[in-house]
Amino acid sequence: MAERFPAGAGRRPVTAGHRAGQAAGMLTETSPTPRRTAGSLATASAVVSGAAGLLANVLLVLFFLLARPLRDATNTFTWLGPANDIVVVVQFAAFVPVALALATRLPRTRSVRTATAAGVVAMIAVAVLQALLVAGTVDFDVQVILVSAVFLVVFGWVFVTSATAHRVGALPRPVTRFGLLLGMSYPLGVLVAAPGLLFAWGSAAQFAFVVPGVVLGSLGWLGLPAWPLLLARPLGNVDVDPPPRAP
Repeated sequence: MAERFPAGAGRRPVTAGHRAGQAAGMLTETSPTPRRTAGSLATASAVVSGAAGLLANVLLVLFFLLARPLRDATNTFTWLGPANDIVVVVQFAAFVPVALALATRLPRTRSVRTATAAGVVAMIAVAVLQALLVAGTVDFDVQVILVSAVFLVVFGWVFVTSATAHRVGALPRPVTRFGLLLGMSYPLGVLVAAPGLLFAWGSAAQFAFVVPGVVLGSLGWLGLPAWPLLLARPLGNVDVDPPPRAP
């Protein structure tokens, strides 16, 4: 005779992914689709910004080598200047989503929020000023001063976010170390070159400050496209949980 058990004894079958309010046996989607989409957008923007920046660097170097603007020469290579300006618009327009995505990976401290807001505004300003230069609305002498000042904000954003990410381990160490060096390069170049303006134009004393300052600042400017390229892979990693909101 078969052994009997009390009614209701034993365990119910367990269905994978079953949640209250869903049909029994139905599997639920657990992949973070919105975060995956945002990560893909951030990665794509970082690659576009970095690639455009590298192309802008090549065009800029060729412009000074072939068009020779410092000699007021007119030749068939002058188109390299406007081409560089157009590509820079793309570079900094694509930089904005990268800055916003990076902020979601860092603690929501006041310094990060302030640096991100200032950096995004500065990136938009660079793109707009470059576009106005291409359109002929702003003179080059005025535009270059404004852009040079705005660059200080962009590099300040690089430094603050790199320092924060380095402290909390939000990004790989090689990325944050590069960001720290990059963030200091342009501002330090300006700081070194600025005292040279106090000396007579073309004097040896002026060159002693201006030349190393320009070299250091130029290295920072030429190295800026590498920053979004280094961020592309970490920002696309959706398996990293966002940091908690800072108190």
